[in-house]
Amino acid sequence: MSSRSIYESLQHSVRPARKSVRVAHISRRNFSSTEIASLPRKSTLGHSLRARLLPTKKVIPPRLPTPSVLYYSTTTSNMSSATIESAKRAAAQQAVAENFDPAASHVGIGSGTTIVYVVEAIKERSTNPLIRFVPTGYQSRKVIEQAGLTPISFDSLSEDVMLDIAFDGADEVDEELNCIKGGGACLFQEKLVAEKAKKFICVADYRKNQSRLLTNWPTIPIEVAPIAVPTVLRSLRELGSQNPKLRTTLLEKSGPLKTDQGFFIVDAPFTPLLTSSDVAAGKGKGDGSDGTWEVNRLSQAINQVTGVLEVGIFSGLDGVEAESVRKEGTLQEMGVITGGQKPVAVYFGMEDGSVLVRRAERK
Repeated sequence: MSSRSIYESLQHSVRPARKSVRVAHISRRNFSSTEIASLPRKSTLGHSLRARLLPTKKVIPPRLPTPSVLYYSTTTSNMSSATIESAKRAAAQQAVAENFDPAASHVGIGSGTTIVYVVEAIKERSTNPLIRFVPTGYQSRKVIEQAGLTPISFDSLSEDVMLDIAFDGADEVDEELNCIKGGGACLFQEKLVAEKAKKFICVADYRKNQSRLLTNWPTIPIEVAPIAVPTVLRSLRELGSQNPKLRTTLLEKSGPLKTDQGFFIVDAPFTPLLTSSDVAAGKGKGDGSDGTWEVNRLSQAINQVTGVLEVGIFSGLDGVEAESVRKEGTLQEMGVITGGQKPVAVYFGMEDGSVLVRRAERK
């Protein structure tokens, strides 16, 4: 029986109340697509037959993550971020409690997210308007102002003034308290402030605590004159850096990132740096000839490249050692000493809420 015959039979010989039952028993397997297509489209019965006989496409909805998976992922990320911020705050609170003197006259304030908690802790202990806070960049100046403290620019200081103390963060710190700084592109002013301070206190979270520099932090930030970028990149490759790059802004179309001095930042990767004790133990020459670099020697080598303003390695003497050298009059042996770059102590906020303090070893 053709589809047309089925239609006519159902239309004339079946009671309306039974049509849906008969239609439900009709199978597509005995009819061609042409016969099915010839069924009337406008009648209710024709529509029912076509719906029964024509194949339907099975729509498979896209597979989406379950709410529990999404919740777990977001919660884990938030918990990690909260742990890090809590660690920074704990380190800042203890560092300020143990080192900040409300009677100080000049205090250096570094850059970065951790310093926000340092200023917060200082404000809780003193709002003395007579204390002058020396920022290392635009961001830290704004943090000082928002806390109601008194900022003063570095170039306003007289030659003979030393900062009582400086607080700053770090991108990475090794066993000898050498630091990598410059992730926030303020390394030049940070080094000026560190060397001007009687002592530099570093505040960081547990991720920055490493045995050697360039273990987790991938590159050494270097502040470079824009006109000298090609020359500096070539020199860095000759020193052993693999693929040093000019740092750009978040929007690459805006071009290279500019420091407060109008200079550019080059990020140079090297293999993990040796400490002075590594070289003494024969773990490498540390002068680049065997592919290894010691912290101080690499800093000196990069600084000798024409066009480099400053290197983001803070090494050598700390403030207490530099003051001792000046008093002992041994500048001929040590060279010109402007101040200490290394911290006298580093406060690491840990995951469990505790604070690990590492202090400079005195011979």
